[in-house]
Amino acid sequence: MTAFQFQLRQATQSDLPEIAALLSEGLSFDGLVFVQTAEELAEEFDGTYCDLDHDVMVAVHESNIIGVGYTIFLPSETKEERCYIFGTTKPEFRGNGVGTAVMQWASEHGESLLRSTNRTIPKYLRSDMSATNSSAGSLFQSFNMSPVRWNDDLIIDLADSPDVFTAFGYAIVAWDSSRDEEAHIVKNLAFMDHWGSTPTSEEGWNQLVHGSTARLEQSFFALDSNNNIVGLLLSHRYESDDEVLGKRIGWIDKLATLSEHRGKAIGRSLITHALAAYRRDDLTHGALDVDTENPTGAYGLYTSVGFSTFRGKVTYERIVQ
Repeated sequence: MTAFQFQLRQATQSDLPEIAALLSEGLSFDGLVFVQTAEELAEEFDGTYCDLDHDVMVAVHESNIIGVGYTIFLPSETKEERCYIFGTTKPEFRGNGVGTAVMQWASEHGESLLRSTNRTIPKYLRSDMSATNSSAGSLFQSFNMSPVRWNDDLIIDLADSPDVFTAFGYAIVAWDSSRDEEAHIVKNLAFMDHWGSTPTSEEGWNQLVHGSTARLEQSFFALDSNNNIVGLLLSHRYESDDEVLGKRIGWIDKLATLSEHRGKAIGRSLITHALAAYRRDDLTHGALDVDTENPTGAYGLYTSVGFSTFRGKVTYERIVQ
């Protein structure tokens, strides 16, 4: 029997539409239903955390891309450094060694990136997968990666969303881009005690706040009596998912409250303002991602507002020495 033939090569700009279609097909097949666009990939591969020319590999069979893998490297001078592996194999070509070959490249490349900083803080190679994707779990385990964290995507029907609420002593105001730098500092401080989170770089923050999926008209600051930002909510929107999901979803991408202001209903205030903005803009649902073990009690906050489980994800990791 002739061995299945395919080649690995670096991705190019002209591959982006085909890679986007492959990611949409492969990850949807595995339970993470969404539509990836070439525009979103171009932004992700812009060099901030992933460089198209060095950090994206495709598997090619008879001139068609049947597999892809790429790394998102998040260097840090504090706490830890992380490199994430993402990718998929076209469903009909699974079982032919494509995923293993791509994973071999990605894991070696990710380790090289992590070691390149020469810092002595902990270094982790990580990858996320749909909670229902047992084959990916087996692949990760074959590369000595173990499940360490579980996240849920939660969703709420805006027809059932709560009334707008503002915590006593605070004001909820529209996102003001002239205060992006202050908001950046607040986000980094607020997330310091979150698992797997390190400070977002200036370039990364700019991409997060001003990328094509950001929706600042649906984003908010929480201000204290001195007009200081003490909390924030940043919304994102993925119109390409609407048809396949049968919903128009506003995503709460970042929700942050400074630790000294927690327990005062700021998070609930920000969420209700965002959900009202989604309703105003004719969306049907709100959604967010939450670490099921978040120490701030976020999971309980979201369910008390009315969110329920939409789908689950598992993070696998290996410590890199």
